[in-house]
Amino acid sequence: MTQTGPDLSRRATLLGLGATGLTGATVTAATAQTAPSRPLAGKVAIVSGARNNMGRAFAIKMGEMGADVVVHYHRAETLDQAEDTARLVEAAGGRAALTMGNLGQVENVRAMYDTAEQAFGGVDIVINNAGAILKKPMAEFTDAEFEQLDAINNRALFYSLREAALRMRDGGRIINIGTSLKAGAAPGYTIYSGTKAPVEEYSRMLAKELGPRLITVNTIAPGPVDTPFFHAQETEQSAAFAARLSTEQRLGRIEDIAPLAGFLASPESQWINGQTVWINGGYLTR
Repeated sequence: MTQTGPDLSRRATLLGLGATGLTGATVTAATAQTAPSRPLAGKVAIVSGARNNMGRAFAIKMGEMGADVVVHYHRAETLDQAEDTARLVEAAGGRAALTMGNLGQVENVRAMYDTAEQAFGGVDIVINNAGAILKKPMAEFTDAEFEQLDAINNRALFYSLREAALRMRDGGRIINIGTSLKAGAAPGYTIYSGTKAPVEEYSRMLAKELGPRLITVNTIAPGPVDTPFFHAQETEQSAAFAARLSTEQRLGRIEDIAPLAGFLASPESQWINGQTVWINGGYLTR
């Protein structure tokens, strides 16, 4: 890795990615505050793993709803994709700042929250979306492969939730991305599912801790979604089999998932706390 999170955040500020945005096309504070369709005006959202796929959709949804968005991405090689996400956030009406780094390293998680505070003044919404997946039998997993999945699916989530508990403003929203595999079982996904298992428990327990501050903590548990993240682990035949398990005989789409994140980030979701919301077209239920 050639750049650290803090270094890139400073670069982003110099380029105008923080306060003024990539394109400079922003709505005024007065306009954002009065627009009824922008319930997150004045709020600041962090979205990890936001360079593409569902993370990008979550970031855009936050921008559409009026929030300023910190767009996290993992590697310098994907800067162009992260910049595309930031441009889309701004086209939707929000402002965007970039931060980079492996979130399995605590200093990069702290830098992600630093970016939110330095660029926009605080943190109100955190969508913990970054994750890693590898489908293979447990007996074939190497120590390094296990460490890779555990670092991002479990340890990085802990780091982010701890930072959120310390830094979020009261009335905030934490949305953790889990998996519908917690409602079922599939060969080859033992380590992925196992390293994602803490998501639900962290959400349930942290909701109790942060509830007095009116901060909600919930888990979104998608089923198979038609993205490169899913297809990279599947054959054409296994993907078709997964699609047939939903009531509509199809895979999920990003546009099926993003509105739920928008709702859970909104003021109307205050009474939903400590929950796992399954969103998979009937693929699995619990």
